[in-house]
Amino acid sequence: MFGRSKSTTFKPYSLGQRKPRRRFPRWLLWLLIGVVLGALGVIFVQQEYMPPRLTAKQSEQITVQYEQASVALQQTRSQLEEANRQLAEQRSREQGLVGGLERARASLQPLQDDLLLLQEVLPPDPRGGDLQIRAGRFYNRDGKLSYHLVLTRESSGGFAGNIQFAVEGQYPNGRSATVTLDPIAAQVDLYSNVQGEVALPDGLRARQITIRVLDGNDRVQAMRVINARN
Repeated sequence: MFGRSKSTTFKPYSLGQRKPRRRFPRWLLWLLIGVVLGALGVIFVQQEYMPPRLTAKQSEQITVQYEQASVALQQTRSQLEEANRQLAEQRSREQGLVGGLERARASLQPLQDDLLLLQEVLPPDPRGGDLQIRAGRFYNRDGKLSYHLVLTRESSGGFAGNIQFAVEGQYPNGRSATVTLDPIAAQVDLYSNVQGEVALPDGLRARQITIRVLDGNDRVQAMRVINARN
């Protein structure tokens, strides 16, 4: 009525019992799988969405280019500093020139006042007109005629023309003659001094000089007769 019982093999205690096999922890396995998947994800993102990684040669080239750019930037800064220094010096010189110009104007003002007074006290040209020969001096010196004229002009603006001398005098042999000398270019403003020397032909000694101021068309704008001083 009962089944046959299985016999149990007797094992001595000294032989010990077989220890159960240790299984690999499941949580550690999932951790390793997660690390692997994470590393694969990073590699995928780098390959697909991020800029390509540089090689050692490319990195070296970028380093060299960076150093060159740094040197060029330093040179540019040095040039900029030098340009700023030169600009500051130029501004300082300009300020000095402006100050000198103001001082020159201040010192010229009395001279301008004297010229205005001189224009008033000088006798007028007997012929009148816009352009006048207000005064003149002539000397005989070593075969030359030394002259000094004062010309004035009433209207504004400069006058460009020529001054011509007709010299009446005497040669060493006693013969009298009148010689017209070559014209002298002249610029006449409101007040002008014209002076210099011209050669007289064949030892002629001047006694009287007729002065004519001619415009660009050789039209007489002023005329006056003045005696030589010696």
